[in-house]
Amino acid sequence: MRMRRESSEAGKKTINTLRLKMYASEISIRNNRIPHSKILKLLQTSSGFPNDIVEIYQNRVLPCKTRTIRLLGKKQPAKVLHTLLGYEVQACYKRIHCPDAVTANYLKLFTELGCHSIHLPYDPTLTARVLPDLEACLARISKGICSLFPGDQDLQNYVTRKVFAIIRKQLKSSSRASETADKAQE
Repeated sequence: MRMRRESSEAGKKTINTLRLKMYASEISIRNNRIPHSKILKLLQTSSGFPNDIVEIYQNRVLPCKTRTIRLLGKKQPAKVLHTLLGYEVQACYKRIHCPDAVTANYLKLFTELGCHSIHLPYDPTLTARVLPDLEACLARISKGICSLFPGDQDLQNYVTRKVFAIIRKQLKSSSRASETADKAQE
């Protein structure tokens, strides 16, 4: 990844351009406007992995029988706690009881994304098959953002928040589309 600043002067206008290079692609940032959706697309497509979080969720989770779990709805760090009765996902003041570690880690991932609600498969073996791919996608996005903006922790956090907001919006729209399709089949 290379960063290059250019300044061109056309009359009285000065346009500052920052070019971010990652893999074989390049993103231009003009006038301090970061194109978050382009960064997300670059991180999802250029890394050699065909799937992203939304595709996995749409193609592998939503077609099966699921239940809706309400989450905190804010991007918070979450912890998985091992209790006497199973596991709990704790984020801020909210605790969600889980029967097994796989379900707890699945809910933790979507809690850290900041989702309000999420579909959880009834079949825990399906959750176990999907979880490593979801975790790898999230880690790839976080690592890519850190490599795009290596020296600025505040900028990394800002871009991460914006990218996660785009992912949340896509997850929400795919959940709504799935619910609409389910109602139409009934």
